[in-house]
Amino acid sequence: MIEGLFIEVRDGQKQAFVSVVTELELLVRPFREGDGWEAEQVRVVLDGPGMHVVEMDREVARMSAQIRAKRALSLADATIVATAMYAKCDLIVGNDARCAQRVRDIPYALLDELVKE
Repeated sequence: MIEGLFIEVRDGQKQAFVSVVTELELLVRPFREGDGWEAEQVRVVLDGPGMHVVEMDREVARMSAQIRAKRALSLADATIVATAMYAKCDLIVGNDARCAQRVRDIPYALLDELVKE
């Protein structure tokens, strides 16, 4: 299922929206380990067709604060959820079971479960 989703995004049948916070999180390990190749792969994927990195503006910041207060999420998780809502996404795909349990504003699909399908 997840492979099909990525193919649909690549082929322009679906659009994917990624928070700039997600980009930050994806780059931490490659930067920490000095892995320029992996950091470049993150850039290639996020700059690919059908992918949109959503900047954090004041509206997203306010939404994040409301979600964080309501759901007791971390700043990063609240921002990711707020970005998905701001971009009017149908679904969040992630791998944070704690976040998935707390999010009620938008469906959350756990990546581990999607990979099993």
